[in-house]
Amino acid sequence: MPSMYQCIIHGVGCIIVYEYSYFCLQGRGNLQDVIALAIKQYEDSGTQASVFQDLQEVLQALDHVTMQPLILDIILRNRMSKQFK
Repeated sequence: MPSMYQCIIHGVGCIIVYEYSYFCLQGRGNLQDVIALAIKQYEDSGTQASVFQDLQEVLQALDHVTMQPLILDIILRNRMSKQFK
């Protein structure tokens, strides 16, 4: 897989983890502990596997112009902060 695709996959994971961390930090914990816990939650919850599978399909099937909205959709569908609503 080309390195650009690896960067996209890593970046999407970071966005999901950091967004979740933001909500976890509201009133508790320190940043390093929260990020470590968010990464563990991302990996253990199955979110990482789901995101990876969805991104692989998008990156293999589409050109660079049309994949941006689909990547954003993957991020929104898999955000872990949904549990804070």
